[in-house]
Amino acid sequence: MSALTFRQRLRSGAAIVSSFIKTGHYQPVEVAGAAGLDAVVIDAEHAAFGAGELDACLMACRAAGVAGLVRVPDTQAATLLRVLDMGADGVLVPHVRNAAQAAEIVARTRYAQGVRGFSNSARAGDYGVTPMGEHIARQDENICVICQIEDEDALAHLDAIAAVDGVDCLFVGRADLSVSLGTFDLDAPAVAHATRAALGAAVDAGKTGGIFLGETTTVPEWRAAGASFFVIGSDQSMMRAGWRQAAQHVRAAL
Repeated sequence: MSALTFRQRLRSGAAIVSSFIKTGHYQPVEVAGAAGLDAVVIDAEHAAFGAGELDACLMACRAAGVAGLVRVPDTQAATLLRVLDMGADGVLVPHVRNAAQAAEIVARTRYAQGVRGFSNSARAGDYGVTPMGEHIARQDENICVICQIEDEDALAHLDAIAAVDGVDCLFVGRADLSVSLGTFDLDAPAVAHATRAALGAAVDAGKTGGIFLGETTTVPEWRAAGASFFVIGSDQSMMRAGWRQAAQHVRAAL
């Protein structure tokens, strides 16, 4: 990738390839970087990450040269503050339902014109090396906020959410969205329609559309619909698929 920050790359519309990290250890992050991923999303919502594991994984992001995002379990100010101080490049926030909630989330990630508690003593501030003014300016400019659209009641507010200053991406979680819509099917027409609406709202607002996919065959379809930020599977699903293939090939050969 170029010398642009991750947020600049995200907002540029260039295709970004990422994956969820669900194993509470730094080595899958290093492997993801070595494999050429642009970013990883450390899943602190659905996987067992404590503060120590998050810290190690975000340190590994820097070592591996891969952008580190955290899917946070909630939108509490302390939760967002902790992962940003650890050096996260941004947050993926589940269940964003309206513009007021989105604006509150953005405020909690910003120093100037926000309410983020100041510290430059952690990794994000190079352990006190970065002066206060420079740290504030750099963090406010570079931290990205990705709002996950996965609830039926968010669908009436897509344009308003996308229009919030500081929201960089609308990311569609089709699994929860299908449950919310009562279809229990990721490929149901209602889910596809809602997904396209969310991606379209992001693009119309000059923001980025994002989507989770279990595999890559439908990437061209969703790219045409406006997605450019792709989270493909997870460390666990990739490992499972590789091991299953190996087991099948060995048994077939023997």
